Amino acid sequence: MRDIVYIEMLNKVMSNKYEAVRVMAKEARRINNVILHSEVKDVDAKPTSMALKRMLDRKIKFEYVEEETRELRDRDFDSKE
Repeated sequence: MRDIVYIEMLNKVMSNKYEAVRVMAKEARRINNVILHSEVKDVDAKPTSMALKRMLDRKIKFEYVEEETRELRDRDFDSKE
């Protein structure tokens, strides 16, 4: 039987449920890339389920980057190429 996750559970981790979903989606992509590039291909759970569990366990670290800082970082990266 699957566990049910209520929105209120996400609100305990982050105040904005949409931002929580965005962070979980990025974490699921990261987990999927790790799985694709690892030797172990037989994984029990889906990356989205793993990301959700990590979010509820408060194991995902994230920070907000201001738009101006992001532009500077991207410009520096482009100049190195």
